[in-house]
Amino acid sequence: GIHREAQVVRPQQHKTDRITMAANGTADERQAFTEYWTTDHAAPTLENMMLDSDASKMDVLERPEILSELPALTGKHVLELGAGIGRFSGLLAEKCERLVAVDFVEASCDENRRVHAHLENLEVVCADATKIDYEPGTFDLVFTNWLLMYLADEEVQAFASNALRWLKPGGHLFFRESCFHQSGNAKRRFNPTKYRHPDDYSKMFGDATLDDGSRFQLCATNCVEAYAQMKGNVHQMWFRWEKVDAKVSERQAMSLSTQQYSLPATMRYESLYGKNYITTGGDEIAETMLREVGGELSPGSRAIDIGCGLGGMLLYLSKKCEGSYLHGVSFNSGLHAVVGGRHVDREKSLRDRVSFSVVTECGVPASELSFPPNSFDAAFMREALMYVDMSDKPVLLRKLSRLLRPGAKFVITDYCLGRKLEACGQAFQDYVKERRYSLIDAETQRGLLERYFKVKAVNVTDQFTKFLGVEMERAREAFGPRQTLSAPTEEDEEKLARRVADVVHSEFPGLPAVAAASAAKSAMESVRLHLETEKVEQARRAEDLGWAEKFWGIKQKAIESGDLQWFMFVATKE
Repeated sequence: GIHREAQVVRPQQHKTDRITMAANGTADERQAFTEYWTTDHAAPTLENMMLDSDASKMDVLERPEILSELPALTGKHVLELGAGIGRFSGLLAEKCERLVAVDFVEASCDENRRVHAHLENLEVVCADATKIDYEPGTFDLVFTNWLLMYLADEEVQAFASNALRWLKPGGHLFFRESCFHQSGNAKRRFNPTKYRHPDDYSKMFGDATLDDGSRFQLCATNCVEAYAQMKGNVHQMWFRWEKVDAKVSERQAMSLSTQQYSLPATMRYESLYGKNYITTGGDEIAETMLREVGGELSPGSRAIDIGCGLGGMLLYLSKKCEGSYLHGVSFNSGLHAVVGGRHVDREKSLRDRVSFSVVTECGVPASELSFPPNSFDAAFMREALMYVDMSDKPVLLRKLSRLLRPGAKFVITDYCLGRKLEACGQAFQDYVKERRYSLIDAETQRGLLERYFKVKAVNVTDQFTKFLGVEMERAREAFGPRQTLSAPTEEDEEKLARRVADVVHSEFPGLPAVAAASAAKSAMESVRLHLETEKVEQARRAEDLGWAEKFWGIKQKAIESGDLQWFMFVATKE
């Protein structure tokens, strides 16, 4: 490597005006994590780093897989946190311009320095990742492997903000963690590790922002397939994020400001559209669309779903078309995080055939949907083209025409205008503008498709009306009022408390009366908490039902007035 002393990056002491790792509420946890690694697992060995007796076998498959998911490193400055003995340090340093490898176990740092003494562009720093700081925009990549699960929640949130600040615009953050449960078979005297849900990481890093509006955009996430293969463990998860600035597209800005596909909003949509769907018609429309491409996909064939939502279309196809290979492309990183978290729990045979990725600009730039020409035998797009700006629609359609093989079919369902938007009802106009839909009439949409395909257009608005009714019934079932639990009167509470005290005294006659009274008091506090929680839940349900009635009502009236139509387009590449 090339050693330039002037470029050595030194960690700074935290400044009072910068975000620091939370200390007061996490002191005990920090002490436990420190003891875990500096006392119980301090030996600088591969087996100790991976906490597994089969570490050498695992490492052969796992390390290349992790490295294959990183962005290009040539000429880049990289920060590796939780570097340990340097399992990744040497390989990273061989590729990048400069690597700073940080770990808080001195023995591990010494081993890293010893093994990689020949790499002059590698600086090993013995420091606690929760106590270091760097100048803004110092690094192109922040890399961690098994670090965040040894941080408290407050520390992870602070780290997310710090990493965002340390990265250059367009820089990447990569981390890999054990989710839900431990992975290695090493014996542990105690285990303070935080085995989080993948959604927890998605939220903490998705919520991180800087004063200038910079934030993280999820690029990809998946399980570590080496662990799935060798251990049957699909809960080793990796995430790759990109730092993006405040100058996002209007489409991204809308999604961020309205939280249309935040996790709670996504679950609300799914309650109406059906499991794994956020678009109209569920499996019934999936069956219709499959019928339009011939009723089946032959073994070995490949299909793509553009704007795949929660992946319901591909999951349906995977059941009906065994042996086919299916890929879903999401337009939204929040949706992609949900899909990724669910997909790792599916059977390996399904994960081998069904894959997902995310694009941030609807697949329009050259860097997105960069598959080779003639890659797919079929394509599907359910209520997604309406999210693409008018100027971008022909660009995306041309790209898709190149991706399809001659004779392949591209089936689309979409909202279409029945008249010019300015002539539509005001409520519908406001709805379209709020959602930033780019709606056009069916003939115009057909004309765009005919530039690249032979097209059949079918007005299926009657089916849409039927589905609206079904979805509203689901809304009433999911969000409608249920039996209200009224709060007990003071007299009722006293009677219940006496009964609880009597039961406790009867079961444990040796307990003093004050203990039975204390048990009764705790029971009543629990009842009050449950009633308060139920009150909040009832309010949430009422709010969700009001939301569904408002927007489904707008769509129903728009159909009745002729403002809104629902079309299916079957486009064949000649």
